[in-house]
Amino acid sequence: MSPQPPTPALPFWLTWWQRPFPGANTFLLPGRRPALVDTGFVGHADETAAWARAHAGNIDLVVNTHWHADHGGGNALLQVQGAAIAAGIPEADAITRRDHGCCAAEYLDQPVAPYTVDLALDDGQVLRLGDTDWEVIRTPGHTPGHLALWQPGERLLVVGDALSDYDVGWVNRALDGPDASGTALASLKRMADLDPRLILPSHGPIPADPAAAFAAALRRAQRLVDDPAGAVWYGRPPHLRVRPDDPRRHPGRRSRAVPPRPCLADRRSLPPGRDP
Repeated sequence: MSPQPPTPALPFWLTWWQRPFPGANTFLLPGRRPALVDTGFVGHADETAAWARAHAGNIDLVVNTHWHADHGGGNALLQVQGAAIAAGIPEADAITRRDHGCCAAEYLDQPVAPYTVDLALDDGQVLRLGDTDWEVIRTPGHTPGHLALWQPGERLLVVGDALSDYDVGWVNRALDGPDASGTALASLKRMADLDPRLILPSHGPIPADPAAAFAAALRRAQRLVDDPAGAVWYGRPPHLRVRPDDPRRHPGRRSRAVPPRPCLADRRSLPPGRDP
């Protein structure tokens, strides 16, 4: 077996916190505009805020790769402490409207303290995070408003849950529709085309070989698109399980079914333009 290549070094202006599963990794960019990418679970909010303050002082901006409970649980506390919250369209719009089902908190069985989105992000926007500029890349699939962040100078790519540990992220076809698999595949292809030097995922370690990580994830995503009925497998690590035949079950819990949410069917049957 050939030796694994070493993980590329992070730039000095980026601090990485790899959290144990199921918590999401957090990225801190100190500087003139201190910024935090994702904030973990609400139960870790105090710890997250204290860690960010110790390394960067007052946080000016929080950017969420997507709205799941393990990524936005600390938003409310940081917002109270003065941080603005940025999130991708359409999730930012849904949070602003206080739509039922925001953050998938019920589905994931984790609370999210209420917060507001101050900055709705769309594809191609440029953000100043710390002392560097990052481009917003829309990467729907894992969630409809999922986004990646691209730093072209260092060729760094924050991928959120679109890719993690050589696997495609969990795709919820029950909530997001059968086209979510193809959407996730297209997002992976778009990110792979950037040819990043370094991938920063929200779960698991930094892949030592970005090209190999994308190749593996693309194979898995293509399989889900080609054979959705037979694409039931358990990825590595457990949170990447893709279960299109059993969509009412949390991907990390084999034995605990999620309570039914009839409001989803009601929302989809509403006349166009009606606010649920």
